[in-house]
Formats: sequence, C-alpha cells, structure tokens
Amino acid sequence: MNKIYGVLALFAMIGLLLPTTVITTEAASDLDYMLVIAENAKTYIKSKIDKMEHSDSRILDLYGQSSSQINELSVAIKDRDVKSARELFISSMSNLKQISIIINQIDADKTEDSELPTHIQTIKRYEMNYNKLQQISQKLGANIDFNEMESLLSLAKQNAKQGEVTKVKQVIDQIALKGIQIYKTLQLVNEENKIVRAQALAAKYVDRINTLIVQAKNAGLLDHADRLENTKTYLIAANSTSQITQNIRIVITINNDIQEINRNNLQQVDIDEIKLSQKQKITSALNQLDTKAKLLHSEAQGSNKALYYVEKALSNIDSLRNNLDASETKINSMLQIIDQLLLKAEKIVQEST
Repeated sequence: MNKIYGVLALFAMIGLLLPTTVITTEAASDLDYMLVIAENAKTYIKSKIDKMEHSDSRILDLYGQSSSQINELSVAIKDRDVKSARELFISSMSNLKQISIIINQIDADKTEDSELPTHIQTIKRYEMNYNKLQQISQKLGANIDFNEMESLLSLAKQNAKQGEVTKVKQVIDQIALKGIQIYKTLQLVNEENKIVRAQALAAKYVDRINTLIVQAKNAGLLDHADRLENTKTYLIAANSTSQITQNIRIVITINNDIQEINRNNLQQVDIDEIKLSQKQKITSALNQLDTKAKLLHSEAQGSNKALYYVEKALSNIDSLRNNLDASETKINSMLQIIDQLLLKAEKIVQEST
C-alpha cells in the first residue's frame, strides 16, 4: 500500500517539478493543471509498462481506457466543460492507479533496499525545487513559511540514511502535498501583484485620459471625447488585469485615431487660407508627437526597452525644434524617424500590458 501512495505522490509532485518560470509569466488554470498531472502520470505509467518483460492484459486494457479519457479531458478543457473535465480526470487517474497497483503487485518480490536510491534522488530533486520556490517567494514578496518543508526534507534524508524506506515514502507524500500548496499560494500572490501593478498603471492613465478629452473637445471631436469619458469610467471600475488591459488598449486606439484625424485635417486645410508657415506646420506636428511621446513615457514605466525608444524620440523632437531652418528633406526624415521610434515603443507597451 505504501508503494501505491509513493507513486501517487510522485504524480502530484510532477506539477511541482515543472519549470518555475510559469509563475512569472502566466499562471496555469486548475483545469490545465489537471491535464498536466494526468499526462505526466500517463507518461510515467507508460515508462513502467515498457520496462515490463510481459504486459498483463488487464494493464493494456486499463491503459487504453486512461489514454482515451485523457484525450477527452483535453477536449473538455478546451471547451471549458468543468464538470466533464473533473469526471474524466478522476476516471483516468483511477485507471492509472489500478495499473500502478497491478505493477506493484508484480514487482512485490523486489526488496526495499533496491528502491532506496530512487527515493534519495527524489529527495534531491525536491530540495532543488524547494530552493527555486524560496527564490520565487522572495522575488514576489510572498513571505511564505518554509519551516515545515525544511523539517520534512531533513526528516526524509534522515530516514533514507537509516534505510527506513517506508518512512521515507510517507515523508515524500507530505513533501509533495506541501510543495503543491506553496506552488498554488505563489500563483495567487503573483496574480494579486499583477492586479496591483495594472491598477497603478490605470491610475496614471486617468490623468492622461483627461488630457486627451480636452484635446478632443478643442478639436471638435465630441464623439471621441465621449468614448474617452466612458473608457475612463470603465477603467476606474475595473477589478482584473484583463479589464484594465482592454480599456488601456481602447485609450491607445482612440488616441491614435485623434492623431490621425488631426494629421488628415492638416493635409486637407488649404495652406493659403490659413497662411501657416512651414515652421508652424512642423511645430504643430512636433507638438502632436511630443504629446504622444509623453503619454508613452508614462505607459512605458517598467520597460527599459520602451523607455529607450521614447526618450530617444523626445531627444529628436527637441533637436528638430532647434533646427527648424533645416532642409525639408531632412525635416521630413527626422519626423519619420521620431514616428517610427514611438511606434516601436507603443508596440512594446501594448504587448507588455
């Protein structure tokens, strides 16, 4: 029986042994996590079956059933059918458990001493993951208490040194469960941190939106001003990173629309009627680029690459303002370079949010 529990604990711990970078990029859902466990359990069982000299017919039948159920589980997860996914997960794991029981019965004549080196290696792997989890906890400021896991690892090593295979298995079970608890806690902390960062960015955007609203109204773009007002309301009320990101992207789109309309208006207005000099047009274009750059500078906080492009654009804007007597070709080239720098920064900001 202890052998069975040891195998099941290994299945659960496979999730803990996945690359820890998952926590800093994008946390997996519970449904996806079930599929990871099931597929790794299936892979583990398949490796055990391949090592057998003669496969029991019961094992092959159960393995075929579990493989089919795991395929159906993948489809249910894609469809977000929670009920079916859980039922298929439990059923497939039950079949894999039955296979492990049969295999353990076949291998019952093996001595415990032959198993001990495997458990020692497992403990070493758990120690490595324990260190990784500690590093992630410190990076996230999660303040996780690792005392219990430290004690369990020490106890497992002590039992292994004394040759207490049964006790080692029992402690490994506890380490696996504790590791999964810590892993899920870190996922929650990481998600909370993302929301806090997104809310801080949203607060910065509110001031920028107010500026854009004034610009839109002054330009007679009342529909755009109304859209900005509505987006600001939704942004303030947003309580998830996806909602905040969606509304920020709407603001960026509206800002781009306003700038495009202003550019088109400048092209359509008769130069003789408004009597704008070449310097005035360039200054107007620079002012638009300057406004866009300052908006992006606030949005790009936390991204060194985006800040680099924005600050380089701002530097070129100042340089061009001081050289308005340059040739038209050179001025147009500089305006194009500034616009390209801002487009690069804007793309990075959009991808990061």
